[in-house]
Amino acid sequence: MRQTVNLSEGESLRHAVRRATWIGLWVWPSFTLLDAYMCFVAFPGAPFPLFVVGRVVVEAALLGVYWGSRQPAVAVGFLARCQNASFILAAICIALMAIPLGALRSPYMHGISIVLLVRAVVMPEPWHRALPIFTAIGLTFPAVMLAQVLVSLQARTAALEGNTLVVFGANFVFVIASAAVGLMSGHSSWAAHQQLFRARRLGRYRLQAPIGRGGMGEVWLAWDQALRRNVALKLLRPAGVPDPDALRRFEREAQAASQMRIPHSVQIYDFGVSDDGIHYIAMEYLIGVDLETLITRNGPLPPGRAIHFARQLCDCLEEAHAAGIIHRDVKPSNLFVTRVGGDPDFLKLLDFGVARLRLSPAGDVRLTKTGTLCGTPAYLAPEMWQGKEADERSDIYAVGVTLYFLLTGQVPFEGMTPAGVMIAQLERDALPPSVRRGEPLPPGLDAVVLRAIAKRPHDRYQSAVELRRALDAVPASWSAADAESFWHQPAWEMATRSGGVSDTSPTAPLPA
Repeated sequence: MRQTVNLSEGESLRHAVRRATWIGLWVWPSFTLLDAYMCFVAFPGAPFPLFVVGRVVVEAALLGVYWGSRQPAVAVGFLARCQNASFILAAICIALMAIPLGALRSPYMHGISIVLLVRAVVMPEPWHRALPIFTAIGLTFPAVMLAQVLVSLQARTAALEGNTLVVFGANFVFVIASAAVGLMSGHSSWAAHQQLFRARRLGRYRLQAPIGRGGMGEVWLAWDQALRRNVALKLLRPAGVPDPDALRRFEREAQAASQMRIPHSVQIYDFGVSDDGIHYIAMEYLIGVDLETLITRNGPLPPGRAIHFARQLCDCLEEAHAAGIIHRDVKPSNLFVTRVGGDPDFLKLLDFGVARLRLSPAGDVRLTKTGTLCGTPAYLAPEMWQGKEADERSDIYAVGVTLYFLLTGQVPFEGMTPAGVMIAQLERDALPPSVRRGEPLPPGLDAVVLRAIAKRPHDRYQSAVELRRALDAVPASWSAADAESFWHQPAWEMATRSGGVSDTSPTAPLPA
């Protein structure tokens, strides 16, 4: 499962927007049948085509918001504003539809109540946060009717006839009541979820909010009550009897990561199992973003910055390989950028779930069954596709592919299926990164990348130290001041403020 955005609050809001918009995509057009009844039966002669246009316009807006919710590059704050705008647009369309259906007396005013209640159900939040959008939706109908009265003498005359204003006032009371009920119910639902999260405990850890989900389990932001600090708590939640291979991978991740002492690997604090059989790993809670998201949102990196990240990755792999640990899943989504001390571009290597401990005291315990591969297709070395054992040079290949992606925004070998990627890796030659990027790179950088992704292991760099030395020889620089300038852009300041998690997506085995 691919990791997208490591921003807990932001991703939670993105998911909520997606869910709410999906519901709206079905609810909104279903009222077209009511439009037909009103135009052809209750109010013969009403312009039904205009009603259809209104439904189509709002449906298109909802579809646009839903599409945006699936694009990591679309800022969550902008997405939330667009969704609120779609609710207001729906209310405006309802008010406009009411004009030929009795105007101030129109029963379509109650459509505003439905919009308010749907908003409360699909987007529960504190009442003070919801109040502005509820107010805007609730006032839409009287605002449209007032505009009509101001521009139309016929509308003013109709508004003063009989008890029109009395009927309007009586109906509008229901809109106000719906807004009040929506605010209270939305707040209550939000508060109940918050209490549920805070009430859940796992040993000494108090679960606060879910911040990731993967093939094997979940990751939660948790509070360590003993040491009084936030941690990322990775949970293995088996359905029924735990799968031995999944449990072994989970345990191996804790063992492998805990052996790492270099600060460029995620720090493991604790590992255990709860009374009700939930295995967990407590790891450091990181604030920042993964490299895949960074490239998706911002495009290819300056060469100096890409090399800066690759050097840190080599340092981490040097220690891992010296300890007999082959990571086997090096890729941009497992590389997390955070701030450590005065370095805002500090790299952390995550997810040792498919690592192999070559020097395990108990022998080489296989984590994959015969006929399966563990990892991400685009980053798997060719020898792994051929069924050979992964070694240090397999990780070097993944570093080369990662560096290629950082420089170009693309992987060197692509395919519609894992089999297509395999064929491309085994049979095709990679274009130099400068060609894919469309501009020259510092002297020697093309050669470094292409050697790292050579098809035959003995043609690659033979160690992380050797690759690091080759990168050091490339004339490109990236300073802490450069990094500070980048992260101080408003969009990234907002993104990294909400926090991240060290690992949200365990990699499942791939069929060979």
